[in-house]
Amino acid sequence: MSFGLSLAHLGMLDAAPPQLVEAAHAAGFGTVGIRLSSARLGEVPFPMEVGGAMLKETLARLHDLGMRVHDIEIVRIKPGFDAGALAGVLDAAEALGARCLMVNVDDSDLSRAADGIGALAERAQLHGLALGLEFMVYTAMRSLTAAQQIAIASKRDNVRIVIDALHFFRSGAVPQDMAGAHINRHFMQINDALAQRHPGLSAAEEGRAHRLYPGEGQLPVAQLLPHLAQDALLSVEAPSAIRTATLDWHARAALAFRTTTDFLQRSGHGPT
Repeated sequence: MSFGLSLAHLGMLDAAPPQLVEAAHAAGFGTVGIRLSSARLGEVPFPMEVGGAMLKETLARLHDLGMRVHDIEIVRIKPGFDAGALAGVLDAAEALGARCLMVNVDDSDLSRAADGIGALAERAQLHGLALGLEFMVYTAMRSLTAAQQIAIASKRDNVRIVIDALHFFRSGAVPQDMAGAHINRHFMQINDALAQRHPGLSAAEEGRAHRLYPGEGQLPVAQLLPHLAQDALLSVEAPSAIRTATLDWHARAALAFRTTTDFLQRSGHGPT
C-alpha cells in the first residue's frame, strides 16, 4: 500500500495560493488543498474569484509545475446557512479542478445542518465536488457518530466524512471505528500530537496552531492507515504557531514532506 501526499493550506496560511503551490512542489508534493473561504471571524479570504488575478496566477503555477488541487476549505454550516451564497466559491473550486469541499458544522440543530449540507451537496455536485464532513470536539459536529448521522440525513451520495487524525483521536474514536459507514477512504488529513492535550491549551487552540507532523507525537496514527484505500491521498495538515514564526513557507513545506515520508516508510506505507 502506497499513498500520495498533499499539503494542506492550514499551517501555510501566510502563503497565498500561488506561493503555496510553489512551496509544495519544491518540497516534493504533487497536490495541495487551498483555503478559499475564511473560517474564523476576522480572517480575510484570499481574492480567488473567477477571472481575478490571483486565481489566474494560481492556475498558471499549477499548470507549469504539474500540480493538482484536491480539496477546498472551508464551509461552516451555521443557523441561517444559505448554500446559494457560495456560488463564487464553487465556481473557483471548479476552475481549480478541486474534488472535495470541506465542511464544518456550527449549528447545534443537526437536523437543520443536515438540510443545509444536502442543499450544498446538490450545488457542489454540479461543479464536480463531493463534500467532506470534518468533525471536531469544539464544533457542533463533535464525533464520528454525529458526522455519520448528518451524512445519512443529508440524503446525498456525494457527502462523505473526512478523517483528521487529531480530531479523530481527541473525540475518543479508536482505529476500529474506521470500519464505519460513510467514511472517505480515499482521502485523510494526517498529523500527530501528544497523547493528551497540553492543559494550557483549549481544544480549538491545539487544533488551529499546535499540531505535530506524523510520527513526531504519540497518537496511533499508523493504525488508521490500513483502513484506507490503496490509492488514498494523505493531506499533511499540521499547523504550528512556532513553526510559522520560525520557518518560511519553503522550509515548512520541506519539513512536512520529509517528516511525513519518513513516517510512512517506517510504517510500511511509502508515498507515491
